[in-house]
Amino acid sequence: MNSIQIITRESFGGLLVIGVWLLFCFMIDCSLGLFVGILALIAWAWAYRNPERIPLERGEDIVLAPIDGKVSNIEQLKNGVRISIEVGFFDTGLVRSPQATQDVTLEKKSGLVAQFSPLKKRLNETLSAISNSKSHYKIRLFPRVFKHSRFYAPIAFRAGERMGFMKVGMLELEVDSPLELRAHIGDRLKAGTSVIGYAK
Repeated sequence: MNSIQIITRESFGGLLVIGVWLLFCFMIDCSLGLFVGILALIAWAWAYRNPERIPLERGEDIVLAPIDGKVSNIEQLKNGVRISIEVGFFDTGLVRSPQATQDVTLEKKSGLVAQFSPLKKRLNETLSAISNSKSHYKIRLFPRVFKHSRFYAPIAFRAGERMGFMKVGMLELEVDSPLELRAHIGDRLKAGTSVIGYAK
């Protein structure tokens, strides 16, 4: 589940394309093409890096950031909170469990990758992971460019453990309990390390 690889398995298709490009440029002796290809290879490997993350704090009440990115919106719900996180190309795309959970249900709504449509949230493909354990949360993925977003097998996850992947898009985290928030709009988060808040 991507736990021992330096880069994520979702990067392999792009690496193959870049490798073919480098081979082609080498065969036709195109130094500029080789230079561009090497830069692309470095950028691609960095964008799809697979770092180990250790939570800065531990405890059953702690809610960790589920993905790298920037907090774009925080909405108070009747019995909880919804946090939106924008994920860029160079943000690590691994989705991590914000809390420990023993039971996860996965859902998928087929759709488009409609980055430039004003209806993108309604039209986009949506993937959801719902924790049915004591720590009840829901994660929705709204990919906007790449179609390789996914959740891994629905097993028990430790807090901060890898549970899915999305590159470029928006993630929504809903926690069905009141939170003492630590995160604010505009904050940069690191998945599995940054503390979003504390469940009350």
